Amino acid sequence: MLRPDFRNPVQERLGAMQDKEDVHLQAFDKETQNMLKDALKDPDTVDLRKVAAVIINQSLQDPVFCKEAWRVCRVIIQAEAKGDNNTFRGHLLNLLQEEYAKREATRENDQSRWIGFVFLICSIFHKIKVGNGPMVALVEPIYECLNRMTKSDAVTHEEEVCCLVEQLHHIGKQLENRNETRMAELFCTLRDCFFLDRLTSLSRLLLLNIIEFRAGGWEFGESARKYYYSELPN
Repeated sequence: MLRPDFRNPVQERLGAMQDKEDVHLQAFDKETQNMLKDALKDPDTVDLRKVAAVIINQSLQDPVFCKEAWRVCRVIIQAEAKGDNNTFRGHLLNLLQEEYAKREATRENDQSRWIGFVFLICSIFHKIKVGNGPMVALVEPIYECLNRMTKSDAVTHEEEVCCLVEQLHHIGKQLENRNETRMAELFCTLRDCFFLDRLTSLSRLLLLNIIEFRAGGWEFGESARKYYYSELPN
């Protein structure tokens, strides 16, 4: 079962996903590894749409690689930028849009892939900068995905609650800066979800956690840190 990753006691108790120095490409066959290595070194030498498709597909199938996918994307985007090009970024956004368009079918048929997609677009938004800001084209799709995770058929699944809360810990402040109204609406729904009878104790605790986190200006005071550290399961 997925557990959220926060930079506070929730992270410590539910498992942190630490940044790593190396990009892990072992999940791919040798030919694909070589293609990705070439893309990282010189993006102009490879089919960048194919590269973007490989990265996205592997991310949605492999939670381990999904944690590192943004690194691969960022290096390619930075390498391209030296030549004033953004071909890879365009392909990446177009393919993410295609996945977004079929998100409901994905959620219904493969929840792991659905959660992986939400994690992927949120991590790209969080970690990859265009100029001095994030990829703003992802703001509305992210809001729509997070809102989907508050629906009655989703919020009763711990995996989706964990994913929802984790993403809000990482990018909630950034998202709110981009659209305060959407964030206010999202948290209004989350407060209603908190009182649903079918919520598990962990889901209820996580919702309380994120509600208080935002109320504190997207950070925790020491007393809140100690409380959640003591309440969250090992």
